[in-house]
Amino acid sequence: MISKEEFLKKLERGETRLHELENLIFESLGKGDDKWAEACSAASAVRLAFVEKIKSKKLNDIKTHFIDTAVKPGVVGIENQIGGAVTPLGIAGPIKITGDYAKGEFYLPAATNEAALIAGLSRGCKAINENGGAKTTVTRNWMTRAPVLDLGSAEKARELADAINQDEKFYEKVRAAADLESKVSKLAFIETFQIGKKVWLRFAFETGDSMGMNSVTKYSANAVKEIKKKFANAKLVALSGNMCSDKKSNHANIILGRGKSVEAEALIKREVLENVYRTDARTIEKINFTKNYQGSALSGTMGGFNANAANTVAAMFLATGQDAAQVVESSSCFVTAEDQNGDLYFSVSMPNLEVATVGGGTNFATAKECLEILDCAGAGKKPGDNSKKLAEIIAVAVLAQELNLLGALANDYELAESHIRMARGK
Repeated sequence: MISKEEFLKKLERGETRLHELENLIFESLGKGDDKWAEACSAASAVRLAFVEKIKSKKLNDIKTHFIDTAVKPGVVGIENQIGGAVTPLGIAGPIKITGDYAKGEFYLPAATNEAALIAGLSRGCKAINENGGAKTTVTRNWMTRAPVLDLGSAEKARELADAINQDEKFYEKVRAAADLESKVSKLAFIETFQIGKKVWLRFAFETGDSMGMNSVTKYSANAVKEIKKKFANAKLVALSGNMCSDKKSNHANIILGRGKSVEAEALIKREVLENVYRTDARTIEKINFTKNYQGSALSGTMGGFNANAANTVAAMFLATGQDAAQVVESSSCFVTAEDQNGDLYFSVSMPNLEVATVGGGTNFATAKECLEILDCAGAGKKPGDNSKKLAEIIAVAVLAQELNLLGALANDYELAESHIRMARGK
């Protein structure tokens, strides 16, 4: 076996590149399948030592928090790993949920650097629990990918759209090609959108307990190959044409759905509002309308008709190993607050929560353990059960946090004072 020190020297001399280390160390260990994790750990240590040397700094915390992402020989969860980045992890709740998939009491793991976030989440949970808990339902469930094809003319583009929408035999061939390599995912439907001579084909797949973005890209590619058998002159402009749409705030996902569309609601009694928040339903209703709707409309907000949904979504995404960049669209949220004879009907509508309980970062280290806290790690008894359960839990966490923030805003300067006190002790 070649020593770590020798591999470090090879990096310094330019004889080895950073991304080659896993395979080179694996070869030096003898290539046994059980050696791959060891090779990945050693490669991470060598890279970190290289960075420490060229920057003349000691990076002990990064080294200490190494996360094993070795999957199988040749496959890792992250390239060029040097260790792990750490965000403080807290727990809120419990929160009572009666949902399609989430049933019972759940403690909520949340990773954040913001003081008062978990305290606020816990207070929201308390208020909801005192009213019997929250109810949830999943209304849509699919992951999308939208290739864009150039047909050469508007007429030919329309012919392709018509074939998808009206020719059952052709559609069945495309569907069969999309599903051919899949073990779990299934094509739900295809939507067509045309501009001039180009057509966007928005494929929607049910993807089980995986978030499914990578797999639906592959299956959409297979479908496009089948389409080109009939439309030979069609040119694939881009396998992802942004009508999907991933990691961008957009109306398409809000209107059409992507990931899980979830509704979460609770009825907060008059006495609970008075005891927990020192306010009333009419005040919460007015603040919600003025802040979350008038203020958001005035600022040109897209899908952000809420107080701070992204805060909760981000904290739970980080805790459970979700794709953090998808917080952008997953935090789209519409808050409803209605005074019902002194009680408060309170709900959140989240049209595109993109979550998983298998695949990606959900398989590793603390993320897997946080999913275990929520009793939804890995695959569900039926494909998709656990990911839908997670989506319902996150939606209820958002419900609790939204209620709490509006309750705090009902008390003049409480928001500023609580953050300063909890963050700085003043």
